[in-house]
Amino acid sequence: MRLYLIVFLFFMGINQSHAQNIYTFDKSKEFASYLFMSGQYELSAVEYERLLFVDENNDSLKLALVNSYFKNDELAKAIRRTESLYPLISDFSQPMSELYLEMLILGKGFEKFDQNLSLLRIEEKKKSVYQLHREVMAGNWEQVELKIPQVSATDHPSISGLKNLSKQAKAFKPKKPWVAVMMSAILPGSGKFYTGNYKDGIFSLLVVGGSAFQAYRGFNKDGVSSTSGWIFAGLTTGFYAGNVYGSAKSAQVYNQNFWLEIEKDAEDIIRSTY
Repeated sequence: MRLYLIVFLFFMGINQSHAQNIYTFDKSKEFASYLFMSGQYELSAVEYERLLFVDENNDSLKLALVNSYFKNDELAKAIRRTESLYPLISDFSQPMSELYLEMLILGKGFEKFDQNLSLLRIEEKKKSVYQLHREVMAGNWEQVELKIPQVSATDHPSISGLKNLSKQAKAFKPKKPWVAVMMSAILPGSGKFYTGNYKDGIFSLLVVGGSAFQAYRGFNKDGVSSTSGWIFAGLTTGFYAGNVYGSAKSAQVYNQNFWLEIEKDAEDIIRSTY
């Protein structure tokens, strides 16, 4: 009788311990979810890492962990952690496949995107949208223009904004550095006016013109032996060369700023739909 009692108490202890472990695990999941929903992504990632140590094959925990890194702007770490959670890319769950592609697009991991797209479990309509987003982030606006009609039927919320950006990209007329150089060579500062840099254009005109006038006054007064004439002539040459070079750079900066603005707007549109 005593032996039966000991065995009974032993199994009761095991059951109670198991129930307590389940209770603790569920409470930890609730806590991790609370941290995530309240925007404490760094802490939620720590908690999900701990939970995955206990239940390493739980797809929902894997997704929540990677999402925590993603929301915490740790894009490279989120991508690496995703790849480490599964033996093969083809083992990704559908939600993880979608998140993985989204991270590759925003992180400009285009080589991995191209390699893995066909291996991931994603429906074809969504794949076409991701392919469009990939071309947008790569700056391939000619391809974007071709792909937009193909995905318009998906009614994806990013299509309208990307269509407007595509029109802006197509209508953009880049400033030609050689035109800016020629203009400033003829009339100092005019190349910067051409690129919309009016303040620098006026400054260049005044500085080059002012120093040239001072050189003229010096030579006109004392001839070729004029010290001030030669000093201001040297300054004029330097200012003139800087004005010509600066005009070429101004055209390049103008073009770069346009594409940077387009890229930023495109990323904002795409990120808002993920």
